[in-house]
Amino acid sequence: MLTPDPIQPARLPELPSITLAIIMYASVILMITFLLYLPLWLLLLLLWILIRRKAYNVCPWFFAYVSFGVVASVARFIAHGHTRPYYATYWITEVGYCFLGILAMYEVLRAVFRNLPRAWWHHITLPIILALSVEMTLARTQAAAARFGSGLDFYIVAGEVAVRFVQVLVFAGVATLIAIFGLRWRQYFFGVAAGFGLYATVMLLTTTRFANKGTTFKYYWGVISAATYTVATLIWIWSFAMPPGNTDPDARVLGPLLR
Repeated sequence: MLTPDPIQPARLPELPSITLAIIMYASVILMITFLLYLPLWLLLLLLWILIRRKAYNVCPWFFAYVSFGVVASVARFIAHGHTRPYYATYWITEVGYCFLGILAMYEVLRAVFRNLPRAWWHHITLPIILALSVEMTLARTQAAAARFGSGLDFYIVAGEVAVRFVQVLVFAGVATLIAIFGLRWRQYFFGVAAGFGLYATVMLLTTTRFANKGTTFKYYWGVISAATYTVATLIWIWSFAMPPGNTDPDARVLGPLLR
């Protein structure tokens, strides 16, 4: 004798699973938002450290870069959600970042050369680095021209790429000189060069990926950019918050250490 199958109750939506999914999604959004705006808070901390230690006497261009970074970040935050104002604010501030980034690298080279015997090649180092960076940028951006068009945006992006190459080359050069001449690495200029070098290296790689993948990589490009800049800012904070090496000629100019 066959027995009838028991009546199966209707399956209701699994509310706990839906709630968990919503919580996880909201957590990811909050984490990404925190990551995107974390550099601003770290820049404010770095600016306070630079002011406290009177670092504007030692590295005025880097101090100007950090100050500009705070103002630019606040301006972008205010313009966020307004397409045209944000578009204009973003590209204008990018030009400022490029200009001050080059001057900060020039400042690093001057600080390094003060630790070395005078030589004729000191005066041509930065022009050579600039020439190499422009040449590599022209070779790199040919493939990206179709992605960014031929307007002002493309030239700003090309300028950014050139600045990134300068920062990578300067960092590589500083690290090489430290190794060859036995300079103390625990000096402020090495921290500045290391932060810029790390950020520039990652951005060159991700910008190339962005040019190849297009807008599908834009989200990841933004997250990677914010995360890397956060690490670079932490390197700068550590460089100026920690005591410099005994051989640092600028140690006497810096203010008291943080307590």
